[in-house]
Amino acid sequence: MTNPTSRVRGTAKNLSADTSSPAAEPMGPGEQAVREVLGNDEAYRLLRTRAHGGTSDALLAQLVLDTAKEVDRLYARLRLQAAHARDRLNDALNCRRTAAFIPVSGVLNSCGHSTGLLAARTAQQLNQLGLVLDAYRASRPPTT
Repeated sequence: MTNPTSRVRGTAKNLSADTSSPAAEPMGPGEQAVREVLGNDEAYRLLRTRAHGGTSDALLAQLVLDTAKEVDRLYARLRLQAAHARDRLNDALNCRRTAAFIPVSGVLNSCGHSTGLLAARTAQQLNQLGLVLDAYRASRPPTT
């Protein structure tokens, strides 16, 4: 049985043998960074629980979660944009195409520039997440 192709060219959906439970979605870099900084699953659950309170701790916890979610959103967009750029480059390198079919505005058009900007914005958001996580850790009482 072949794997169905997805809407993004060059990728395929992997079908697991066990379809009784949905596959866990892989963590994005934002959630992964939060989990690494906090150290364990219990601390991550505590962060999510604190985010629903009405205190200043709750606001800071919600800021951490929102910043991590934005990192993951930007990273997902970056992956799609990079896949689009890869496809355009693969088309340009296709030996069956003639030079007459390569667009006069360039192989990548604005795709290369927008991918670079999106990569910079993702890195900026990751740095912001680091600062927010530092503030969150500093606000927590020291554990012994």
